[in-house]
Amino acid sequence: MLKKLLIACVVFCTGVAETRAQAKDYRIHGEIHTVMNTTVSGYIYWGRNLYWTDIFSASKPENPYTHYVNEVVPVAHQFACRFGNIKRIRVIGDNRIELEIRDGHIIELEDWLPSGNRGSLRIEADKETAIAWDLISEIVFSAAPDTAREPADTPITGTVETPHGRYTGIVQWDRDENSLSHVLDGRSGTSGITIAFKNIRSIASSGNSCQVVLNSGREFVLWGENDVDERNRGIVVNMPSVGQVVVGWADFKTFKSIPLNQVNLLKYSDFMSPRRIRGTVELKRGEVLEGVLAYDLDEAMDFELLDGRNGNVAYRIPFRNIRVIEPKNHKYTWLQLGNGGELVLGEERDVTFDNDGILVFDAKGAARYVRWRDVKRVSLPAKEEGNE
Repeated sequence: MLKKLLIACVVFCTGVAETRAQAKDYRIHGEIHTVMNTTVSGYIYWGRNLYWTDIFSASKPENPYTHYVNEVVPVAHQFACRFGNIKRIRVIGDNRIELEIRDGHIIELEDWLPSGNRGSLRIEADKETAIAWDLISEIVFSAAPDTAREPADTPITGTVETPHGRYTGIVQWDRDENSLSHVLDGRSGTSGITIAFKNIRSIASSGNSCQVVLNSGREFVLWGENDVDERNRGIVVNMPSVGQVVVGWADFKTFKSIPLNQVNLLKYSDFMSPRRIRGTVELKRGEVLEGVLAYDLDEAMDFELLDGRNGNVAYRIPFRNIRVIEPKNHKYTWLQLGNGGELVLGEERDVTFDNDGILVFDAKGAARYVRWRDVKRVSLPAKEEGNE
């Protein structure tokens, strides 16, 4: 029954959008200011994250909402948003930063260093440069100027099909390869083969192997490497107007490449000004509360992400892309998205009885706490600003 409900995912995950951004528009770009009073401008490599729709993650050292509720034991929460929501990062300690979002609001965070770049941050200017974190004062994010050359990396774009639906967007293969210049590794017969993603038309899983079709029409059956068998760590798809999914190998059926200009990529200017999460909370006993929300005693801004899973597919969805949240039992929650799509998610604390509940602040700032088990429905209004 659960799989039948998830078929609705096809409604919002497929489709081709109008031609939009140039290559440099969707690449993470900014200025790195150093302790030597030097500035380097260019395209930033944040670990494996290259694009504005990729996700920045860190830990929240404190939770300002738990003191409203005596019955809840504080737990550590993660902060996550898309890079396009960030204005500036200031280094204020060995393991601490101030992150400034697009409206000037500042959030203090820990455990923020990207995997793969823990010693230094790479930036592509006239040439690629690595700057040690100890020498960085702040990072200021911005759209690439018109005079900037095109970046070295072009995203892999296409549609990933699963038994539950199709997901179209920017693809990261095996949680690693995310540029058309990156290669797919495998074996064919007795030989090892590497194929650049720019040459691949489609990939279809056969469990422990894959059929790969090239743009030229040539075909290979590849096996023996984690790119093409059950050791694959997951296929990430960033869908600009929905969020991120990570498809586990067990649910992966096919990948079909599509042209870059047929994906609705987001420019830095497309990310809307952040807002507090506002909505109504309907209780099971019939009472309706309205105001500013702190969801799971944690997420309070509409660009923050709701996490959930269904089987081998994980979802991370900005709250501004969600319209209705309905807990169905202790394990699963039903969501309606802004574009009409529907999902049933579980396993993560945002959508199960592990949820710490919701604070509702009325117009006078008074807080009312609602236990998750008492929530019948959360309704979030649509935002009419921007393209995000």
